[in-house]
Amino acid sequence: MVSDRVGRTAANLVAVPPFEVRKVTTNFILKQETVDRNIHGVPLNEPLVESLLKEGMKNPILTMESWYPLAGSQRLRAVVHIKEEIDPDFNLNIIVHRFLADYHNVFYLWSDKEFRNKAIAIWFQLQELVFKSLYYEHEVDGQGRKMTEYEDLGEELEWKHDNGNDNGTNTSDSSNSDI
Repeated sequence: MVSDRVGRTAANLVAVPPFEVRKVTTNFILKQETVDRNIHGVPLNEPLVESLLKEGMKNPILTMESWYPLAGSQRLRAVVHIKEEIDPDFNLNIIVHRFLADYHNVFYLWSDKEFRNKAIAIWFQLQELVFKSLYYEHEVDGQGRKMTEYEDLGEELEWKHDNGNDNGTNTSDSSNSDI
């Protein structure tokens, strides 16, 4: 599902919660508490590191109110790796679509925790699907690699939050895929 897209007509029929569009830097995002606390739980997508070094971040990211990415966590994790291992001054200008509130939290009223966590994960995945379908303009990078290949590779990696890491959602099953 992570690399799926729907047509713009279908995506535009979905009611998307209010969000703001901000131009910020990767340094700004990485300093946000929830991101700082959880970004190392995202597996490193090594081919993505190479792409970011050569071309920067082509598509916007989608975040929750806390700035934690619903779409973009692998790219941010790759930026952290670059800063830690290659270039400590690495900092990109990026575009962020940020939900204005935690609209998923209505599910916390549901008493069955297992169902609730699945419902929240599905809600996040569907918001990610609509977001990518509407706002991802770049389908390939400069090397000719499809952006969806990075997403599919990232989905195959072991995500630490799948084992209970808190990404700011209180779920243990949410998808935070990328690119």
